[in-house]
Order: sequence, then C-alpha cells, then structure tokens
Amino acid sequence: MNFAVLRTRRSDGLCVAVAGEVDAYTAPDMRAHLLEALRQEPVVIVDLSGVTFMDSQGLSALLRVDQEARAQGRTLRLERVPRRVLKLLQLTGLDSVLDVAADCRNGSDQAGGGTAGPS
Repeated sequence: MNFAVLRTRRSDGLCVAVAGEVDAYTAPDMRAHLLEALRQEPVVIVDLSGVTFMDSQGLSALLRVDQEARAQGRTLRLERVPRRVLKLLQLTGLDSVLDVAADCRNGSDQAGGGTAGPS
C-alpha cells in the first residue's frame, strides 16, 4: 500500500499533505486524518501534490469531510491538486462543490501529475 499523510501547522490553518494512492483501501484513512484535523483547527488545507492516484472512493471521502466541515462552520480547502486529479474533480462537478485553490483551477500541475481513475 502506497499511502502517507503528513500534518503541519501553517499560519492559515492546519495542512494535511496526502501522498500516494487514494483508493478504496486508503480513502478511509485519509478521511479519518482529515476529520481529526478538523476537530483541531477551523481551517484545514489538503495538499494533494503527492497523490499519484485517486478513484471515486477518494472523491467520496473528500466530499464527506467537506460536508462535515461545513456543518461545523469550518473550512476544508484543496491545494496543489495534480492535473489529473483536478480533471476528475471537474468531470464529476466536484470542483464547483469543494473549495479548490484558485491556482489549481488553471490546470497548472505543480506536483508533476498523478493518475486518477474510476473505482
């Protein structure tokens, strides 16, 4: 299993960097880490630059955490989204639901790309 999470405090919130494959096996772990971060800080930034693959389970986990954040009056923001993951967000319409940093929306690929695919 190729998956890791690193949490660091920043001036604008708690950053949770996700790396590796986010799929049916690892999405529950990502969700748990993000929910724990939301319990600690009102703003959680998800750095997806290290994500090499994301399927529908990963998208579902992000959506569920975002719904929980909004219900609590907290913020979940996606940053450094690889081009292929951004494409998946766009194809599913989640780019208009989730808070995706503006610098990600132009298709720039700061992370060198990852793969995204259906589950």
